[in-house]
Amino acid sequence: MRKALLAAGSLLLVMTSRADGQGALSLQGLGYPTGQLSARAEATGGGVADFDALSLVSPAALGGVGSAALFFQYSPEFRKVTTATGTANTTTARFPMIAGVLPMGSTWAIGLSSSTFLDRSSETSLRRVQQVGTPNDTVTLTERISVLGAIDDTRLALAWAGSPKFRIGGGFHVFSGSNRVLLSQLFPDSAKYISTAQSGRISYAGLAGSVGIEYRPSRVIGFALSGRKGGDLRAQSGDTSIGNARLPDHYSGSVTFEAIPGAIISARVAHDAWSSLSSLSSTGIQAFDGWDAGVGVEATGPRIMQRIITVRAGGRVRTLPFGFNGEKVSEKSFALGLGLPLTRDRAALDFSLQRASRTAGSDVTERGFILSFGLRVSP
Repeated sequence: MRKALLAAGSLLLVMTSRADGQGALSLQGLGYPTGQLSARAEATGGGVADFDALSLVSPAALGGVGSAALFFQYSPEFRKVTTATGTANTTTARFPMIAGVLPMGSTWAIGLSSSTFLDRSSETSLRRVQQVGTPNDTVTLTERISVLGAIDDTRLALAWAGSPKFRIGGGFHVFSGSNRVLLSQLFPDSAKYISTAQSGRISYAGLAGSVGIEYRPSRVIGFALSGRKGGDLRAQSGDTSIGNARLPDHYSGSVTFEAIPGAIISARVAHDAWSSLSSLSSTGIQAFDGWDAGVGVEATGPRIMQRIITVRAGGRVRTLPFGFNGEKVSEKSFALGLGLPLTRDRAALDFSLQRASRTAGSDVTERGFILSFGLRVSP
């Protein structure tokens, strides 16, 4: 059994050289980075992320939450991968975020959250001819590799807002998760041949710390900075260690401009040291450091049923962590969104639609539509 687990772990940690082997450009290596952004921040291209208490980027943003709140988010993605030999369509259902925030007095706030750091769910299938028995006795079998899992980030954060102009916060992160791997060989004639299957489970564990600062020198402009320092990330199969790496350091900065009544213009730049994950496998996972930049706007929209709708739009460009055939995978996305207050402002629904295109300097392209539904409830 241990050999099966180690074989499954090796197959998961070693990057393949074909896009269809991983299912999509965005699922290379250890998976797709969701960004840990709320539906509101996604709709603005990430521009307001460092100011947004429901985006798990800057712990200082908790200081502006105002009242206790629970937040849930559902974000399905519909992908289309195009190669020289054809196209493939897949759907991934994600629940990337759940968070709770509790103000403590007028200046302190505490938050507990769990979010998807890297999503690694895929299934690949290959049909090939296998020789069995005599040289002339062959059969066409189907080899299938299924992976279901993710690395999650659980954060406990504390923020202090001493004045309307200044906020600071810190967070403690526990990274954990697992990938369940199933390798199977399926024969067409079950009466003549017995299909085989091997399964394994790879678990991950690591720690990190984060800080954030928010400063508003005037009513119309605001600045925010945040950073996360990563610790060791360990990969284990049962009680056997199969790899070690460092969680990537993250730094970001956002600015908001509110001189236009009823509108907020925002921009953000972030850097992630994804290459620190390259040492997780003895054969080397190909990871690249990446930049993430976005701009967006949100404005007061029409009034529907005595409720004011907020409209949002934004664009974003970033580098995904894991490359394809030695090339970086870049992602460009455009987003639209709405914010709708509910039940006398004690709840709110945020919606965003992102259209993402991903390329890696080859004849493989990927298009994705991501829908995000975020629900905030104040008890």
